[in-house]
Amino acid sequence: MMEWRKARDWFLPVRSQPSTLPPMQVWLVDHPTALDESLYRDALTLIDAQSLERVRRFYHRADACRCLIGRLLPRVLLRERGVSAAAENIQFATTNAGKPYFVAPTLTPPIGFNISHDNDLVAMAFAPGFHGPPAFYIGVDVMKIRAPRGEGIASFLRMMGDTLTDAEKHLVSSDVPENEALSRFFLIWTIKEAYTKAIGLGLGFDLRRIECNIPTNTVMVDGVLATQWQFETCQVTVEEDVYQITVAQFVGTGKGTVNSLAQGQIVRSDASCFVRKAVRQLKGLEFDEAVINDY
Repeated sequence: MMEWRKARDWFLPVRSQPSTLPPMQVWLVDHPTALDESLYRDALTLIDAQSLERVRRFYHRADACRCLIGRLLPRVLLRERGVSAAAENIQFATTNAGKPYFVAPTLTPPIGFNISHDNDLVAMAFAPGFHGPPAFYIGVDVMKIRAPRGEGIASFLRMMGDTLTDAEKHLVSSDVPENEALSRFFLIWTIKEAYTKAIGLGLGFDLRRIECNIPTNTVMVDGVLATQWQFETCQVTVEEDVYQITVAQFVGTGKGTVNSLAQGQIVRSDASCFVRKAVRQLKGLEFDEAVINDY
């Protein structure tokens, strides 16, 4: 097993005992839209034909860059864990509900992962897979803390009110300073989104079924404390912008509480550094397109 420390080369492996590896980790890539054309084209050669088609569907290059980084992250993860693509029959696929996963027969235990991106940040959360194969119950959501352009904070929060329970609306009401209310909203929102992504039902799930109690740092689903889940969260800054990140994971035990991500669980790099690392690690490897579904 390895632990991953932030380093200039990024994902620099440090040999360690298995107990030192956090059970869940988050890899962050910032400034994904700042890739120069040469690195962008090099990165395109590292993904399979179906992923390449997906990336090229985007009209805006910024969206294509975010998607591309999202495709590279699980491949780099597999390579860092010693798995060598087609030689080990790697399968990238999606569940019927559209949640992505990979199957690596030699990887023990298996790994569940999930990806999210917003503006200048891409996040991948991953953990050993023990519950809910093949995609496993893990989800991540990242959001830049801001109201849409031209929209005041108060009007934005009112507009989003149909995603909140009555108790949550009180937490972001006019009695709360606007910036605090906005920060609370995005914490609530990312908890809800991470949970629905973890169970693979992001679209069509009534977010009011999930209730976040910020004063007690607890989460309820359908009126019941989510005792078998853990929620871990943090804020990171990119330039002058603050992003909220939340990971939801079914672990089978717990108190349904919201805790802070530990520093040792997070590895961060800028996109250019990450892509250079990916090129060194993945160049020449091929994924069997016959077993790769679009995701």
